[in-house]
Amino acid sequence: MDNEWLFFLYTFLACIGGGFVQSTTGFGFGIFVMIFFPLYLPVLQASGLSGLIVIFLLGTLVWRYHKYIQWRAALLPAVVYMIVSTTTIHLASSINLSGINFWLGIFLLLTAVYMAFMSGKIKVEANRGVAAFCASLSGAMDGLFSIGGPPMTVYFLALLGNEKLKYLGTIQFFFLITNLVNSFNRFTSGILESSTLLLAIPGIVGQFIGTRLGNRVVDRIDGRHFQILVYAFLAASGVFTCISSLL
Repeated sequence: MDNEWLFFLYTFLACIGGGFVQSTTGFGFGIFVMIFFPLYLPVLQASGLSGLIVIFLLGTLVWRYHKYIQWRAALLPAVVYMIVSTTTIHLASSINLSGINFWLGIFLLLTAVYMAFMSGKIKVEANRGVAAFCASLSGAMDGLFSIGGPPMTVYFLALLGNEKLKYLGTIQFFFLITNLVNSFNRFTSGILESSTLLLAIPGIVGQFIGTRLGNRVVDRIDGRHFQILVYAFLAASGVFTCISSLL
């Protein structure tokens, strides 16, 4: 019983941080909480819990930015994303996940370095091919870890990076519809169990608190500083993911 209350507390605190990150960068809830959830849950259950909690967070952010959502821009990558993530979720139980977190951390770190130092020299065109590639990579990562944000961040920043509110609205809408589908798939695959679902309650409360704190910050950030914040969080999450995989 004592452990259950500790798990409730850990989930609550992790989701405060996750809500703050998501509301200020447009992504990252899954990256942040998946540093902590696997410490007391199996990886697949941890990713399922993360994906379920973030639905409520995304719903509030979509409402906040609904006037700025570029609906058509989100449609194609969302379809590709859901096909790949659905396939990955149904195959996940038979995949050996040992050691893969380290390479995920390396990928996050390299993505941050690219976006911060090379994006001005090597342009990513926001075309259908790039959308499909980024969505496929994100879908596979989300199916395994509920961490699908970074590749889609590259795409949506290339498309809408100079328009902060349009970027935030569109990427939140994208992740809302994809997480709804993925949570359904995790239910039908038996990944989400009743004991895990109880942890969603403190998680939802925590992410609402984190979101309110983050909304106060994001209103005061200009476009350039906003992009720097995204790059810094990507780099930090990559380092933390690598370190945690070695412990």
